[in-house]
Amino acid sequence: MASLRDLTKPLLAAAIAAGASLVPWAAAAQSRITIAINTLGPETWWPQDIANNKYLTGTIGDPLVRLVSPYKLEPALASSWKVSDDGLTYEFTIRNDVLFHDGSKLTAEDAAFTFAPENAQNYVGFSRMKNGNIVSVEAQGDRVIMKLKEAIPFMIDGYISRISIRPKAYLQRVGVEGFNKQPIGTGPFKVVEHVKSQHVKMVANDNYFGGRPKVDELIWRVVPEPATRLAMLRNGEADVTYNELGASTGELQRYGMRAVSFGLPRQSVLVFNHLLRKENLPSRFADVRVRRALTMAIDREAVANAIYFGKDRAAALLIMPRDTPSLDPKYRPLAYDPVRAKALLAEAGLSGGFKVDLYAPNNLKDLAVLMVSYWQRIGIDAKLSLLDPASLNNAWFNRTLSGDAIILSQILANGVASLVYLDPAAQVVTYYSPETDALRVAGTAIVDPARQDEWFLKVFAPKLDQLYPVPVILEGRDGVFGLGQRVKDWSKFELHAMGFQWLTPQ
Repeated sequence: MASLRDLTKPLLAAAIAAGASLVPWAAAAQSRITIAINTLGPETWWPQDIANNKYLTGTIGDPLVRLVSPYKLEPALASSWKVSDDGLTYEFTIRNDVLFHDGSKLTAEDAAFTFAPENAQNYVGFSRMKNGNIVSVEAQGDRVIMKLKEAIPFMIDGYISRISIRPKAYLQRVGVEGFNKQPIGTGPFKVVEHVKSQHVKMVANDNYFGGRPKVDELIWRVVPEPATRLAMLRNGEADVTYNELGASTGELQRYGMRAVSFGLPRQSVLVFNHLLRKENLPSRFADVRVRRALTMAIDREAVANAIYFGKDRAAALLIMPRDTPSLDPKYRPLAYDPVRAKALLAEAGLSGGFKVDLYAPNNLKDLAVLMVSYWQRIGIDAKLSLLDPASLNNAWFNRTLSGDAIILSQILANGVASLVYLDPAAQVVTYYSPETDALRVAGTAIVDPARQDEWFLKVFAPKLDQLYPVPVILEGRDGVFGLGQRVKDWSKFELHAMGFQWLTPQ
């Protein structure tokens, strides 16, 4: 009599020959992508923090309109939209095939709730809305109608595309605390675990309206030190690293690893603490000669080559037209001239130099250290304090820094939309004077992009040198990804949310 083992041999052989699974109930291998990132900001989900936490909120949610390149918009949760000629009324038509992570259907009511003035005014980084600029937001069937008090250039690019739509009913049911414990959205990934300041685990949304992501699992790990992030990328502990600006870009290149830049044009800029508001606080930096000396003391082209490996350049103006290559060639960066810089300080009555506090985000450490070194050569003794970007932004936005200090930061160089940096009521104001405020009001009244650029070059640009803080480096992107071996392709990026739904793993 044949044994059971003998009887199963031919069946086993046939199964192997046919390529059948020997364990049919076993799950398919999971594709996991680990992201080592310098900071995740405050790691809150409501109210939204689009200045410091946009990548998390943008990965679990979607905006009405998506920004996929500096000036290219695509429909997201809104299938279409239109703007009135005066720029004061926006109408969005909401898709009817989108589900939140809990299975509830997206409606126009959710979008109206998200942008309601009482909610929008609490979004960190949504500074123009803090002026009470949203008059009303109403849901009418499948449409959302938004009315503004004053026109905002690039309203969709700069604001609408940053905000992820939140579920009204769910948020009202669980409250702010409950939502921050278990956030949901419409996005390509769902949160399943969050250990603050350590990691966030997300899994693919099987019902995503844009198609299920090719990555099954995302792990975000907070790794502040660039050297540690790059080591993790090299040894396979991480598959994506961010934000690899400065020397880290060179390290990626040196080890033959892929570096991918993305985002809107930005500038590193010096902001002066006493010039942020209307109080007319005494400041040595109110003298344009002192600001020029700070600029001319730094060999900015050499710095750009040393830190950014020739990818970026010295900045001529703080606010740029939308198409930066079209900038009038007469606007050139101030040349490196330490002799003239010392002479300017002497003309301003500061021939002996001075001491100053310099606050900088830790992701711009390399740039800040070089600046301090250059300034020492003309008698400026700068004490450098490094903060994480979120903490520095909060100190800047809330005006909690003391003294006639300098802040090194990054701001968008995105056309006339950047006039928000002159708005004394905005969080991100970089400078105030009655003349700049009058120019801001005139510029923001122009809605047509072509007329905006014309106005910028003819009216505003000639006055910038006299009226504005110091531009340092024009950076061609928000940041740089380092990509490991398990990333096969990343076909498209979303400027405010990275776009992991378009990443293909090996």
